[in-house]
Amino acid sequence: MLPLTEVGSIKWTKERGEKMRLLRGEMALLALSKKLAENDVEISRQYLHRMETFSEVKGASPELVTGLCKVFNCTLAELLCLKATKIVQLGLDNRN
Repeated sequence: MLPLTEVGSIKWTKERGEKMRLLRGEMALLALSKKLAENDVEISRQYLHRMETFSEVKGASPELVTGLCKVFNCTLAELLCLKATKIVQLGLDNRN
């Protein structure tokens, strides 16, 4: 099984961007950027916007994805629109 720390980039899709937008709810992108910074993930609100609108984003770092899961209090499977069994097969737990 491959630990997330060994992954260079996670493919980002339109579906994942839409899920991110749904999980963000009423939280402003600037607030999300600040909350991610509190979790040692530095990213601009502009880049987060591109992720949600799927503009020029091909991948996301594992640190960013796990940071989003922490901020949104969701599972990696939920954010990535995967069945939990696929995450377990990768050797990742259901929280990050």
